[in-house]
Amino acid sequence: MTVRPFVAERPHEYAPTPQPIHRRDAPPGLPPGPRSKVPGELLVRFQRDTPSFLLDMRNRYGPASSFFLGGQLFLGMFSPAMVHEITVAQQSSFIKGVGFERMRKVLGAGLLTNEEPIHLRHRRMMQPPFHKARLDAYAEEMSALSRAAVDSWQVGSTIKLAPEMMRLTLLIVARTLFGTDADRYTDQIAESMEIAIDRIERTMLPGLDRLDSLPLPYWRRFREAADELAAIAEDLIAERRQRNAEGDDLLGLLLALRDEDGSAFTDDEVRDEALTLILSGHETTANALTWAFSWLGTRPDVFAALRDEALAQDWITAGAPATVAQVMSTEVAGQVVSESLRLAPPVWVAPRRALQDVVVDGVQVPAGAHVLISQYVTHRDPSYFPNPHTWEPSRWTPQLHADLPRGAYFPFGAGTRKCLGDQFALLEARIILLHAAARHHLMPADSLHPIPRAEPRATYRAKGPVPMVVT
Repeated sequence: MTVRPFVAERPHEYAPTPQPIHRRDAPPGLPPGPRSKVPGELLVRFQRDTPSFLLDMRNRYGPASSFFLGGQLFLGMFSPAMVHEITVAQQSSFIKGVGFERMRKVLGAGLLTNEEPIHLRHRRMMQPPFHKARLDAYAEEMSALSRAAVDSWQVGSTIKLAPEMMRLTLLIVARTLFGTDADRYTDQIAESMEIAIDRIERTMLPGLDRLDSLPLPYWRRFREAADELAAIAEDLIAERRQRNAEGDDLLGLLLALRDEDGSAFTDDEVRDEALTLILSGHETTANALTWAFSWLGTRPDVFAALRDEALAQDWITAGAPATVAQVMSTEVAGQVVSESLRLAPPVWVAPRRALQDVVVDGVQVPAGAHVLISQYVTHRDPSYFPNPHTWEPSRWTPQLHADLPRGAYFPFGAGTRKCLGDQFALLEARIILLHAAARHHLMPADSLHPIPRAEPRATYRAKGPVPMVVT
């Protein structure tokens, strides 16, 4: 019997969640950090602008700091060495932290939310769809859809960049995931995913899950949106099963996957991985591209170099098939993507929970503590990125890549938790940037405020539709 993600129990195979550490039980010797005698003051500051709150902690207290939210202990750990310890060297001492239980209500037990030992099995099985040989086929589809989208922009018109990128990347991931079967569902997927992400973001901190039971339309819509997404995926899986057609898209590959013992994914597991791919395959890339085009609108020198690079590509000028090797050899596009992911990482914070007492780069982390590592904060470390708040793609030289210590730059995470679709996303972003640059230049509609304000949610979004003029 199918169990929808919103009501599914936490899998019993996961390690037990340790009890949180309350203020009264906090051990001595905690790193310094902000404290307040006014109840709820830190929570309000944290919720108002979480990235700035975390960055301010790093600047004031150093790479490790502590604070209490809702009476529970949180540790911020921001140095590259700490990031590497938590995500790679000692990753088995941590589980996913605050917010991931909320994500599981929408995405189920997919790669993004899964814990061991289920996560390792799924990751092992999910690797073949992302092998390089498969990426060439995806590149052709991405190129064709990007070309069509860019050609539809009228010179002199104003486009809403953020929705435009969401629409294009959703179309790409839906087509590569489900083939043309998903075309009739794309508007519904976009609307339901938007609602689900909004409600997840607003209820990430401990205790806020109680809002689910409020008899208000705003909160009822959370479950409805989650169930709608699950129903769409289930319908597409059932149709494919009925046709007995595996196909070359990701859904066909998911249905055909077998573990070392010959076992296959259940339909619920296929559904959860499909939902995870929809979110991670369009939301994050769309956000990164929205920021990239915004910065390009202020840097004619970088845009000119990107345009020249685009016009040198046969797969753009002559309509030849795009290959991974060709796309990923584009230097300027790669620098634009890398720098945009540095300053505006779609996944900007990575919460963890300590399963046991552990020492991280000399700092004692007690079992049950909430641990926050943050791409947003660590990517702004001036020790490794001079003028860290300036968007400067040219900094991404081969020497910088060679000099960066482990943990200094991790837009896709690290260790066995690193995003399996990172190459898919990088390929998609370069293709869209290059097709756009070959045909148009996007300029900010508001020249006085060319870079949008941030609206950090479950992902690092630009606030509003971000109007851009097509020139």
